[in-house]
Formats: sequence, C-alpha cells, structure tokens
Amino acid sequence: MIRMVFRLATLLAIFFHIASVFAENNYRMTGVARMYSTSSSASNGHEMSQLPTLIRLGNPQSSDLNGPGSSVDNHPTGAKFYQRDWQRGDLGTVQFVNGNHSFVIDNVLSMIGFAAENVPEGIYEWSTNFGVSPEQADTHEAARDRVMKLLAQFRSLGWKRYIDSSDPRLSGKQAWIYAASDAADWEYSLDSTYMPSMDEWMKAKGKFPRWVFYADGAYLEVSLMESNMGGFVGKSTYLLTVNVKSEYAFYGLGYFPGNAEKIHNWKALLPAELEKYHAMRLKTEAALRAQGYAIDTTYQDPPIKALQSSSASEN
Repeated sequence: MIRMVFRLATLLAIFFHIASVFAENNYRMTGVARMYSTSSSASNGHEMSQLPTLIRLGNPQSSDLNGPGSSVDNHPTGAKFYQRDWQRGDLGTVQFVNGNHSFVIDNVLSMIGFAAENVPEGIYEWSTNFGVSPEQADTHEAARDRVMKLLAQFRSLGWKRYIDSSDPRLSGKQAWIYAASDAADWEYSLDSTYMPSMDEWMKAKGKFPRWVFYADGAYLEVSLMESNMGGFVGKSTYLLTVNVKSEYAFYGLGYFPGNAEKIHNWKALLPAELEKYHAMRLKTEAALRAQGYAIDTTYQDPPIKALQSSSASEN
C-alpha cells in the first residue's frame, strides 16, 4: 500500500508539472515517439532533426549531461540528480543505450537520472517524460493506438514482459481484468500484446496503467497519465513516463525501501525474499484458478545477472 501511494503521488506530481507545459505553451510536437535499435537506424533511413541525448545506466560520463536546460543537483544526503528540461519549439530526442535493446524517444519534455555517493555503479535509474501524441490533445482511440504501437516496438527490440514475483502469471484479457480488480487496483504489469477495447481503455486511462519489461539486466516501466485539464471535447492530454532501472534499483531499492543495511546487502538477502514472494504468487494463483482464471505457466522470471555473478565469484 505504501509503495502504491508513493507511486501515485509521484506520477501525479509529474503529470501536473508536464501538463502545465502543454497548457502554458500550447505547442505542437514534431513526430510521434519512435524507437529503434542504434544498429538499425541508419539502414532504415531515419533522419533525426537533432542529435539525440544519449543516456546510459552506470558511469555518468557515458551519458550526455550537458546542453540547454541541464542541471546537476547534489543533495546533502549524498543523492545526485542529473536533470534536463526542454523548451517549447525545441523538444528533446533521447536515446537510451543498452546494446541491442537500445531505443530512441522523441517529443521529450524532461528527463532525470538518479545516483548516490554510496552507490558505486553510478546512475541506477533514468526517468523520461514525453507526449503520446504530437498534438496538445488527441482522441482517446488515437492515443490508445499510439501507446500500443509503442509497446510493440519495445517487444521488437527484445524487451520481455516482467511480472512482479508475488503477482499471478496472467496474460491477455485476463491480465487486464485482474489489474482492474480491487485486489490489484492497477498495481499489476499488463500484457502489452493485449489491445484493450475502447470501453476498457476509457475506464483505465485515469488509473495510471503500467507495463513492465526487462532486457539484459535492465528493467523498464511504461506508465500512462491522462487528464483533460484543457477542457477539450472528445480529446484529452496523454503523457508517458518511461523508467529504466538497474538491478540494484529494481531489486535493492525496490525490495528493501528505506532500509540502508538491507539495501547494501541486497544480493545476499534477495533469494530469500524472492522465495517468500513466489509462495504468495502460488497462493494467489490457486485462488484465481478456482475463479476460472488460466495461469500462464510459460512465463519465466528473468535471470538476475548480479546474483549469477555473485554465485560465480563464490565458486
């Protein structure tokens, strides 16, 4: 519950900040969000109107941290934030580099990277905010179709669906139904291959639905935000946030929030935590089977590279 309230408050703060940019500047963005691997962009004939801002997890020196609107905030606690905001008429293009799973996002309004003095790996999370549509507002059907196209592009780049270790392994429409239930209250990773009906979309659009993926030791969460602050008729403002996290951020900070000692020892503590949560998953799945749900037993939890490295070093 605490995690859900914190996530909701964070998303609301992001939304109202970004939506104010739409309202105040009334701009038009050029092009829809596009993603493609670094290796294929040239061969596909893509031409970018501006060089992308490159970001990576890890060493801050491997990311582009300069340019107009850039800043670095050193917090007294040792936390460090790498930020950049773009102005109207000159929105950003950001490229996240992760080998064959790299992608590019257009129409970027802001991004922020998270690091800390006591975290030797460097930047462990990037959060990028951008518009779903090149318009200030869009029809609900067009927004849905653009989001689903975006998710399909992630899949084409090798990003695989992630389901939280305590959550049931559901797919397709059943995953959507479960996410909308009181038991999940939209704190569930949706199946990106499922195209919701317009009725389902309209009921979910204000609930911050999310899709979570993983690829090669990185975890990616896509969160949708919507509000008709502009009072449009038949249209609304849709924004997306893409968060990319390292295993340290996803498991260390995610499973042991606020506990510095446990976060420091997350690799040693995580296997027992996963076992506990997997037991919760099996219990939930048994109850859902009795309700007629089909469990997707083909789903496999991702390999955790940090644990594999730890095991190898001990042998």
